[in-house]
Amino acid sequence: MSQIQSLSRSCVLLAVLCGKHADKQQQRAPPGRSGPEAKRLRPSYPFPELSSAGRLEVHTLVNPTPEQFLEAQRLVQPNFFYIQGQQLEDEEIGSLVWGDADMSDPQSFVCLISPPFPTIVYLEVPIGEKLAQAVHSKGIPYVIYWRNSFSSYAASHFRNALLSVVQSSVSHTWDSFQLAHASFRLYCVRNNHVQSVKLGPRLLGDAPKVNVVTPENEMAEEEGSSSEVSPAIKIYDDDINMKFLLCGVPSTLVSFDILDDSCLLGSLEDGLNALLNIEVWSKAL
Repeated sequence: MSQIQSLSRSCVLLAVLCGKHADKQQQRAPPGRSGPEAKRLRPSYPFPELSSAGRLEVHTLVNPTPEQFLEAQRLVQPNFFYIQGQQLEDEEIGSLVWGDADMSDPQSFVCLISPPFPTIVYLEVPIGEKLAQAVHSKGIPYVIYWRNSFSSYAASHFRNALLSVVQSSVSHTWDSFQLAHASFRLYCVRNNHVQSVKLGPRLLGDAPKVNVVTPENEMAEEEGSSSEVSPAIKIYDDDINMKFLLCGVPSTLVSFDILDDSCLLGSLEDGLNALLNIEVWSKAL
């Protein structure tokens, strides 16, 4: 298999949060308090807490200076950057601002990424295509970004799905994104939290290539056979147990006509394909 360098048994994540966003996430209604004041204090859809778990090691910076960001890279040497925008009052995700410094300029931001470069950068900021292209051109193999504005609900769901895959399995970045994106489509797009799947997160980077090595005796047999005959598919184990995670509400398959629902079929297809690929990659290490 090629591109095995994109896999590792552990993932070191450096998360950079905007200060206002981080403070807002920590707001909670005091015990026993209810009514309008409690509703004001508690976000309608808070982001799950970032913490180390499984194969995911998390390091967090809140509202850093450029110098602190560079120093954290040197000390931590992460292979995954998570860059989060500020949370606005209307529950939308805002631009990249650290304190009073606007970090949205692509050229200024990429100058702050120092070697050794991470394998993946997730830019959770609106209208981030130009920023993502600048980061990708720096030599980062995979960059996740949003082309549009989006809500904290959509952002939270996708981030939680993505990090759940990373922390629980040895997976290639491509497959981690595909599985998280399938979950995003099933929940956010189908429930109208996002108008179209085209408005969801996107991935810059190439799909992994899998090279299947054919044993020498099988190659000799194929050379002596007709080129029009496809090689036989062999099952080497009669008892195969596989675990599948299907993302969706329990009534999904009953409430909708599965034959006419391309969103559901496409999500299930991409999610299951990613799960199979993750199983293959995990056996490669």
